[in-house]
Amino acid sequence: MPKFEEMNETDVREAIVRPLLTRLGYEHGTEAGIRTEQTFRYERAFLGRKNPKKDPPLVGRADYILEVASYGRWVVEVKAPSEELTRDVIEQAHTYAAHPEVAALFFLVTNGKNFRLYRTSSLDEPIMAWAYEETDELLMALGNIVGPQAIKRKVTLLAADPGKPLGVGIASVVEIIGGHVRYEDHESNHPLFRAQDINGLELPITGGRVSRSPDGRLHAQVQVAKAAPLMGELSELLERADGYDFYASDEFISTDRDRPTILQHFYEHRVPPGTTISLLGLGRFPLPFGFRIAALSEAIGFVEGDRFSGTMQLSYDFAFEEMHPMIRAQLEAKLGRFPAVSRAKGGGTFEVKLLSL
Repeated sequence: MPKFEEMNETDVREAIVRPLLTRLGYEHGTEAGIRTEQTFRYERAFLGRKNPKKDPPLVGRADYILEVASYGRWVVEVKAPSEELTRDVIEQAHTYAAHPEVAALFFLVTNGKNFRLYRTSSLDEPIMAWAYEETDELLMALGNIVGPQAIKRKVTLLAADPGKPLGVGIASVVEIIGGHVRYEDHESNHPLFRAQDINGLELPITGGRVSRSPDGRLHAQVQVAKAAPLMGELSELLERADGYDFYASDEFISTDRDRPTILQHFYEHRVPPGTTISLLGLGRFPLPFGFRIAALSEAIGFVEGDRFSGTMQLSYDFAFEEMHPMIRAQLEAKLGRFPAVSRAKGGGTFEVKLLSL
């Protein structure tokens, strides 16, 4: 039993909440991912122009955002054991869960000693409420509500209807005929990820299509020209085309800027040692180490006229595997220290021009 009287909020996050999330099936850099530093592109409760007095800026950020890419997400708000789970705490967590850039299905508030799980659509009564010592007994029931497979099951969409409109005034299939993406605010803790080459970069969208996938989700196939520069010299390791498949569990594409559609693209790839590449201007040679990457891209927007526009969030987790200590030392001497966990994140804006078929 934890000594709650000696714990602070950070202790609760790391010693109680994070192990619980792992047991539920969430892990950083996977399709069922954990976000701990969500920065909103718009730090108010609505995306449209609102009266600042009625739409005050958000203070702080959600402790954890758990998401199953393109299916749904939920939020955890952590407090110290000395804090009670008051109505103000619940409303604060609800503000993050209901924010249009999150659109969470559920949110959980806890001080380590007690837990309360709510639907974002209802604050009247928690779905579940339990004490720490009851966690093991109720873990299966909790997983049946917010576990990755449960989140997928929440998307109770019918089989795709080819004639079903994608949204108000939007045909069942639309062609993407142009547009652009602009990358901003990228940063990384790894020297091979050159954020200065990315920030301010604007790339044309060259084509694609929006329709419904066989399971009924919205599906946007997007072609972006010259997407490779995003990872600099790491790009050759990705072996991918400049196409992206985004999905959303919404029934229709939003035409309301205050309730945007969240489309997500999850990508993971591994390159084994020995793969021939060109790196650091040293010519082509077999890669003396392995490389893996997991990346999540979000497009958060709405349709107005023939344009789908909004903001985007991107996060990358990558690692160099089976690297000989001597090679690591040589690379670090040239580039700088390699972190134990390599991450990058950024944002930006986009505009897509649509043509109904």
